[in-house]
Formats: sequence, structure tokens, C-alpha cells
Amino acid sequence: MNTSPDQLDQLFRAARLASSSQPDVVPPFGLETRVLAAWRSSRGATLWDTGVLVRGLAVAILLVLASSWPAFEKQTNSDSENLQFADSSVQSDFSQ
Repeated sequence: MNTSPDQLDQLFRAARLASSSQPDVVPPFGLETRVLAAWRSSRGATLWDTGVLVRGLAVAILLVLASSWPAFEKQTNSDSENLQFADSSVQSDFSQ
């Protein structure tokens, strides 16, 4: 979309006039308090309650720990085997 500079200047002038002609609107005193009170009273007990989310996070952590336990158990038992394999694969002849 190509616009001429005159059209763009007209648009900028109209925007300046529109923004300067409207006064700042201040909400009535206590509106925030009333809105928050209405929101809290309408909330009730939902699925996304904080207690439910904390319990779900705890269960998820327990599931991750339980599912990774065999991997940690196998790793601690086979450390000596891994070290023996690493020692046998490293060249120890430095006479070259």
C-alpha cells in the first residue's frame, strides 16, 4: 500500500488532534476494590486452585523420582565396571 506524504501528514495531524482533545479518564474512587471483591467472590473453588496445583506438583515429582530410581541404582552398581572398561581402553604406552 503506497501512500503519498500528504496523506500521511493528514493522518498524523488527525491523530494529534484526537489525542489532545480527549481528557484523561480517571476511574471512580474504590472501583479497583469493588472489581477485586467481585472477582474473588465469583471465583469459588476451581480446578486451578493453588492447593490442587501444589499437590499435583508433589505427585509429579514423586513420579519422576520413582521412575528414575532404577537408572540411579544401575549406575551406582556398575561404576566399577565402567572404570575397568575405561582403564582397558586407554593406551598406557607413551614410548612413541
